[in-house]
Amino acid sequence: MKLLRIISLTLISLILFQSCKEDCSNINLPVDSLESEYGCENTKYGMEIDLTDDFTVIRTQSDFDNLVSGTCDAVIDFTEYDLVIGKKGLTSGNESIEYELEEDCESGDLYLKVTFTQNATSVAPNLTYHALVPKIGNGATLNLEIEVNY
Repeated sequence: MKLLRIISLTLISLILFQSCKEDCSNINLPVDSLESEYGCENTKYGMEIDLTDDFTVIRTQSDFDNLVSGTCDAVIDFTEYDLVIGKKGLTSGNESIEYELEEDCESGDLYLKVTFTQNATSVAPNLTYHALVPKIGNGATLNLEIEVNY
């Protein structure tokens, strides 16, 4: 009888704990650009970084100045932003690049989706893409997904 009472109390406690546990939802975060924040122009063609189908996260002005060249020489507010920047080789012309950023509510990890919308021209660009994202927290990681739409 005593064992049955202990098991019953344990089960009731587990059910109450699970029902009190808060559900969380991932959060969509804003993505800014060097064009919108700092007036840079045509960065997909006019900005260079020594990468091939890869990306990096730049967290300081000195790293930006040392790693990035071209037409955009912005002084970025790295207290507010981290700069995600990469290169992508494509097989046709580019119409646009879109960005979506989501924060995992449990881990704090960021998920950046970069979507290239291509056209039928035979130009094969090697584009620079970038996103100014809110500072990435300590211990959080940034995961990148590339999607190419023709």
